[in-house]
Amino acid sequence: MAAASGLGPLAESVRSKAVFPPGPLLVALSGGADSAVLAWAASQQSEPVRAVFADHGLPASGQLRQAAAAVADALELPFDAVEAPVRHDAPSFEDAARVARYSALETSAKPDETILTGHTADDQAETVLGHFLRGAGAAGLAGIPARRGRLARPLLAVTRAETRSLAAALALPFIDDPDNESERMGRNRLRSELIPFLEREYNPQLRSVLNRTASALRADDAALEALAARIPMGTDGEVFTLPAAALAVVPEAVAARAVRRTLRQVGGPHAGSHRDVSDVLEVAAGHKAGAQLTGAVRVEREGPMVVLSTAERPPVDAITLRIPAEVAFDRWRLTLSITDRWPGPPMMGARAFTLDAGAVTTELVARPAGNDDRIDIGTGSKPVRDALAEAGVPRRLRRRWPVIESDNRVALIPGVRAAAWAWPGPTTVYYLVARIDTTGTSPPGEGT
Repeated sequence: MAAASGLGPLAESVRSKAVFPPGPLLVALSGGADSAVLAWAASQQSEPVRAVFADHGLPASGQLRQAAAAVADALELPFDAVEAPVRHDAPSFEDAARVARYSALETSAKPDETILTGHTADDQAETVLGHFLRGAGAAGLAGIPARRGRLARPLLAVTRAETRSLAAALALPFIDDPDNESERMGRNRLRSELIPFLEREYNPQLRSVLNRTASALRADDAALEALAARIPMGTDGEVFTLPAAALAVVPEAVAARAVRRTLRQVGGPHAGSHRDVSDVLEVAAGHKAGAQLTGAVRVEREGPMVVLSTAERPPVDAITLRIPAEVAFDRWRLTLSITDRWPGPPMMGARAFTLDAGAVTTELVARPAGNDDRIDIGTGSKPVRDALAEAGVPRRLRRRWPVIESDNRVALIPGVRAAAWAWPGPTTVYYLVARIDTTGTSPPGEGT
């Protein structure tokens, strides 16, 4: 393959506009002109380069795969093809294809490789206009980022006309994707109908204007995102949390970005619609107790925190305990032991409680708390669910929280309280020490 200097000003122009990150490069090679030129420009770098084709299993995929392999062969690049099937019943075929493609590329990339895609200035203009028509805010109108994580787009300053001309000049064996002509794709109608109409009737420089708009908004959005990143987002492996007070004191533009970032952790890279963000901010402000969001995501207020979660896990089965015991129960670890020495009263927020071993059977059962469970408090009894609530156990965990029963009576709510009839007394000889631990959720009394 000839060097850029021997191909005239177009090749030099494309090379000067293309911005490549350091380190090994993985080119997403589609078989079209844009990615073919991207692969050529990458091959001009001093870094290791290889190419991968994501096969969606569509009617034209076979031809595109052959073209991608031919381009890689012409450029003497290592080539591989990976399966990236698309669900045809997905609400948006374009979104589903993009998710499948990026997932396949991420899976096939080596840890030190940056994934490159061939998005051009025309793709940027189409993206910005499409987001505007859907009512996007500054983040959407900022368009396609040149770099996000391990994904880079070196050709965003290069036009589609330039890539096609250079691909032809380089004699790269690319082909056009037939799906780019399909009118069922909204982006194709923007490309073939709306943008040409707006350029003809209103502004012949529309694509340049849209790219400048994206560039300006991208700088604004980056500043707001940096502020939003200061709001701490926590997770215990099941849910994600945001401090309600922090969302209340920052400008709404910053709070909305913090919420959207969290929603995408819970619901995937395209989560965070305007309505969902508004619902989360309403819950944070105390105007709503909770709300059901897109994609079976639930938001609730738990004390000072806003909690986002997906569908609840079902309770686990009961477990028979034989002392001494150390068993896993759902997300907790229960440890029970016998001692003849008084271990002292439980401290506030302690994970361990002491019972009179003689008052309970040697074979105990740990099971999820039930709606009708009650625990003896000495002056009567109270519902176990109330005791859990008073101890600060999050609502979502109360029906999964373990109770330990003896002879069909609740002897202990681990980490919360022991039944009065099982309390140690002056005649106690042996003590049962029961402890609950977890690597995820804070114990009662320590917040959530």
